[in-house]
Amino acid sequence: MTHKNPPKKPFKFWILRSSLYFFGVLLGLVVPWYFYINHVTNSIVNERWDVPSVVYARPLELYKNKKISPQALMFELDSLGYIQVSNTPKLGQYQRFQSSFDIYTKGFDFAEGGSVPRRLKLKLANGVVESISPDLYRLEPKVIGHFFSAGLENRQPIKVEEIPDTMVTGLQAVEDRSFSEHHGVSWFGILRAAIKNILAGEVVQGGSTITQQLVKNKLQYNHNSLLRKLHEALAATLLETKLDKKAIIEMYFNEIYWGQDGKVSIHGVVEAAEYYFAKPVTRLSVAEQALLVGIIKGPSWYNPFKQAQRATARRNLVLNTWYETGVIGKNQWQSATQQPLGLSQHRRLKTDFEDYMDVVKRQLRSQFSPSDLKQKGLKIFTYLDPYIQYKTTQTAKNTNQWLSTDVESAIVVSGAQNAELLAITGSKNAKSHYNRALLAKRQIGSLIKPLVYLAGLELLPGFDLQQPLNDSELTVTTTDGKLWQPKNWDQQSWGEISAERALIYSRNQATVDLGLKVGLDNFIAYLTQLGLNINRSDHPSLFLGAIDLTPFEVQHLFGLFASRGKNQQIYAVNYITQSNGKLLSQSQQVRQKQPKTAHIDAINRALHAITTEGTANKVTQKFNLPQPMFGKTGTTNKGRDSWFSGFNQELLVTVWVGRDDNKPTPYSGSNGALILWSHLFMNL
Repeated sequence: MTHKNPPKKPFKFWILRSSLYFFGVLLGLVVPWYFYINHVTNSIVNERWDVPSVVYARPLELYKNKKISPQALMFELDSLGYIQVSNTPKLGQYQRFQSSFDIYTKGFDFAEGGSVPRRLKLKLANGVVESISPDLYRLEPKVIGHFFSAGLENRQPIKVEEIPDTMVTGLQAVEDRSFSEHHGVSWFGILRAAIKNILAGEVVQGGSTITQQLVKNKLQYNHNSLLRKLHEALAATLLETKLDKKAIIEMYFNEIYWGQDGKVSIHGVVEAAEYYFAKPVTRLSVAEQALLVGIIKGPSWYNPFKQAQRATARRNLVLNTWYETGVIGKNQWQSATQQPLGLSQHRRLKTDFEDYMDVVKRQLRSQFSPSDLKQKGLKIFTYLDPYIQYKTTQTAKNTNQWLSTDVESAIVVSGAQNAELLAITGSKNAKSHYNRALLAKRQIGSLIKPLVYLAGLELLPGFDLQQPLNDSELTVTTTDGKLWQPKNWDQQSWGEISAERALIYSRNQATVDLGLKVGLDNFIAYLTQLGLNINRSDHPSLFLGAIDLTPFEVQHLFGLFASRGKNQQIYAVNYITQSNGKLLSQSQQVRQKQPKTAHIDAINRALHAITTEGTANKVTQKFNLPQPMFGKTGTTNKGRDSWFSGFNQELLVTVWVGRDDNKPTPYSGSNGALILWSHLFMNL
């Protein structure tokens, strides 16, 4: 049997087969690629940015007879990014002549109504506002923190209509002149850019369209390749079928990267304007707009803070382009190219708000979820006073100057007549991340005594501070059957003395005598009624402060006396609004049992005498602080904890000094914490 060879396939068969194979492979690659790019563009169209919530300090209110020093006012202006000038101020500038200030304010949108930019003239005399026009004005509040998304991107979206026209048209003149005509990719633009770059001998113009740049920024490519360019081109073309030109340019301004503030990425023109100029976008000058447009090309390379000469040259190149293309006129061009960069220095004022933000976070936990704070763009307005915070931080830093180097310190400052937390510092070391003011529970010693005497006034019929107490040795049998014998700090007994004198001179034995008359259980119940959430103890040493509290909790305790019984809780957050300004929440004082005002006043008379003749007499005799001052020292065994909590009519301040390892120190309340407290009051 013979085998025949199979007939040869015709040439057309192989052509057809090869074509089918080629197109099959092509479809297998292109179709998934197309659907991938389509998915990418859909995600761009539908993306909702994680807008961080912004935390603000209190706005500075200025009016006649307002107490403020020239140093405090200048600090406030500088921290807000105002620039001091020698001639008539423009927006965001101020002029000072001796005690007179001429300020061109920036305005701000408050929940209850905005304050518009305007000229503000005022004169200071003897630490108060002597005259002011207009009669009342609030400066914009300083940003003290953010609640970021996981990506640590800072942005606040803006509508394209709110961006200056010169900036919108100027961006297109520099980055994409045929933006209104192409469909995502401009081949003519690529050719023109190549020719211009060759003639200039450097890269002065890019070939990518604004749409391509937006896609690149969204996809976050970190390499250059032909495939990347193909991705960009196809995605840009598809994106222009889904968004109109206005939406694309608006998204570009809100998305593009403008630099780095530490670990936080600056995205969007709103944050760029705030970061570089401390201004709203709507109030940027032509020169400032040109700088922002110019540094888009390379925020690190053209960083104006580090490369001022390079950034100025880039800005002027942008201005030249704007003049050549008719975006600005000749006079604008000539004026803008002569302007200094005018960068705000407000971010270089190293006031630390981290410890204050710890308190803000605590207060917000019960009201908002973490996702709300990160995504909804809330505006959180606090009571923080930037100048007082700065002075508080500086005082803590100087602990080693007045005391030994092995002790730490913590300071809390609030309004005396209200519950407003103005400043808090948890360490003398700026690099420390342990907030002792909020977290370190330490025995408070004699700081508890004013409450013992207040309980006596409130609970014992007929008792007043002129009643006698026995400052003599005594023995108390505790609930566990043990004997306890309290001693005075000077190891002496004064016998029968008045309750007022016992409080003024911080006599332990007399205080325990009163405490036993009140009763330990009654005293604990009374503290609970006052709303003081402290660790309870069934030992009579509670009358002498054998209880652990943080400096922040002590501040609550003395807020009762500073406010004459009105306030028992200190608050950091004033109110919260949505991004559109709608009020969401406002802090309200929780009312607990309120002591009789006459009883508070009796304790306060003793607290005043403590600063003139008692254990805190250095306040007046050494530091000569203006009267009236009120306060109480506190010391625990072997100086492990040194405390002073005191106030005047305006401020309440608590200071703690001690070692983190709880070892003894040579300091009592009067020669440790009181020293820092007095220096702070001297500088405010």
